[in-house]
Amino acid sequence: MNWEKVKKKYDNLWLGVGAGLILPILGFLLAKAIKDKQNSYTYEGFWNLLVGQNSYYMDILTFSLLPNMLAFYVLFFMWKMDKAVKGLIFSTFILLGGVLLFH
Repeated sequence: MNWEKVKKKYDNLWLGVGAGLILPILGFLLAKAIKDKQNSYTYEGFWNLLVGQNSYYMDILTFSLLPNMLAFYVLFFMWKMDKAVKGLIFSTFILLGGVLLFH
């Protein structure tokens, strides 16, 4: 199977939505691993830092969205998978809106 057929097969909206929902979770776990080196917070406590009124929420939010930004770059600029990118952007805006709503 050549690369163009693979891209056409996986270039769909739902792949982008799924990636856009899963990658920020991985980014959140990465942010906890990097920012909380002393393990002073549980995952719930770290989540409260994200949605609470403190100075760390923008750092955590940025780390959480880094995998989405990388996926956007790869899917849009390198592989030209427009439908998957639409799903990725849609789910990113939904998650970002939810975090800002809780904030």
